[in-house]
Amino acid sequence: MAGTQKHNLRTVEGNREEFDKKLKKHRRRVGVLIVFVLVLLAAAAVVTYVYYENKTYRDYDVVERFRRTDTNAPGFANFQGKLLKITNDGALYTDLDGSLIWNQTFEMDEPMLEMRGNYVAIYELNGTQVYILDTVSLQGSIRTTMPIQKVSIAGQGVVAILMENDGTSCLQLCDKTGNELASGELHVQNSGYPLDIALSEGGEKLAVSMLDISGGTVKTVVAFYNFGAVGQNSIDKIVSSYSYADVVIPRIRYLSDDTMAAFGDDRVLLFTGAQKPAEAKTIELTDEVKSIFYDRTHFGLVYDGGSGGEAHRLELYELSGNQSMKLDFDMDYTDVELLTNGEVCVLGEDSCEIFNKKGVSKFRQKFQNYIYRIIPGNTKASYVFILEGETQRVKLK
Repeated sequence: MAGTQKHNLRTVEGNREEFDKKLKKHRRRVGVLIVFVLVLLAAAAVVTYVYYENKTYRDYDVVERFRRTDTNAPGFANFQGKLLKITNDGALYTDLDGSLIWNQTFEMDEPMLEMRGNYVAIYELNGTQVYILDTVSLQGSIRTTMPIQKVSIAGQGVVAILMENDGTSCLQLCDKTGNELASGELHVQNSGYPLDIALSEGGEKLAVSMLDISGGTVKTVVAFYNFGAVGQNSIDKIVSSYSYADVVIPRIRYLSDDTMAAFGDDRVLLFTGAQKPAEAKTIELTDEVKSIFYDRTHFGLVYDGGSGGEAHRLELYELSGNQSMKLDFDMDYTDVELLTNGEVCVLGEDSCEIFNKKGVSKFRQKFQNYIYRIIPGNTKASYVFILEGETQRVKLK
């Protein structure tokens, strides 16, 4: 009986070892299968993503349409996903369906906008009135003592105003309610004629581009003011200044709180620095630039296609100065902008072309009416078309 018991124990142990081997083998197979399925799903996700990222659309369906009554050749802007309509008689801010948010009346021959974050400044070249509004209502207004040349606005509603009269230029800094924070004259005989101003997103730093033609030569001086604690110990609050011979810089812009771009006639200069901006990058321009556009993460250049019908060349850059996109387009355009979804939109009077982030033409269309603006929707194929007399929610197909 004892021998039989030993024989049975060996058999059970042998079966157990065999079972463990088969279990381990099965688990390995299941693990391999799971990994394979996960890789397959990941590959499918990548393929789907690439497909939809590079998908082109030929037409669209109108999901919803809202009629508008447009008068006095209005202009439109996408202000925080809603519609800002500008006329000579005032500004109208509405939801896309036309529901009124606010209405600001004024009389301006050519009203101009400066937007940053939730604030917009409305003024007129050579006028004397600035209106500061947010997404809710009028926050403040400023009556200047000299004709306005330029206005720049910060992310919290602070505005910088460049004024000029009889050869005397003056800078004024005001909060969103219109209260003066700082002011001072710019003496042309000492620093040159101011071309443009740029206020940082935080409102503490102000850049000024000044053209100096004294002594029979041309140069541009870019000066940086700091109205915070750092600038208190600097003469006239100027913390840094750079001079460029034989260069004209008519446009400057703070793209982020720490990055300022200066768009010259033969180069783009990038300045960085939290307190005392310094030159960080120079991009040489080989051809004539027809248009510039930008947002908080990129800036773009459109080179003139010439009179012979050549295609326009578009280049997009990151704030570091590295080029992220280059493409050609042949549309007779009126505007180029970066949409809030990162795509590039080229607008003609009655046509548009949308390029994805890789420069692939995603959608091109000719309309029966004038197209003012395109606003991205919640999905890759949904948009809002601001057409003459009508707002359309559409889905590309």
